[in-house]
Amino acid sequence: MSAREVLKAFFESYRNQDFESLKSLCTDNITYINPEGLSNNGIDEFLQLLKREFESFGVLFEPISWESSVERPSFCYFSWKRGVKFARKAALRRVETFGSAFLLKVEKKWQLVHFQQAFSGSYASLFRTREK
Repeated sequence: MSAREVLKAFFESYRNQDFESLKSLCTDNITYINPEGLSNNGIDEFLQLLKREFESFGVLFEPISWESSVERPSFCYFSWKRGVKFARKAALRRVETFGSAFLLKVEKKWQLVHFQQAFSGSYASLFRTREK
């Protein structure tokens, strides 16, 4: 698979909450920074953080609306923007997220080393209920 195909497979595995596939697409020392600013080091912490995210809210991804990449024979860097809808306790909110991923070619196989997503604002304000 190409680096772009690995990233696409990562998004699909993330959407399907397929932890075995996610593990196979990442290096053992992956770093992840989620939109709340929580981070991890290593595959086990990464998978635990994702499990907590999946238990907290549902996520509906829209197609990527903007993408940029730097592709070299041994590394690849992607950045993107896409709409995301978060569902929590019957509330549905849409935000634009920005993300980046860094992949390395390890033993002729592309693997994710770093993954990060962010949006302007906070989860607290995203799910705050409005007083009437």
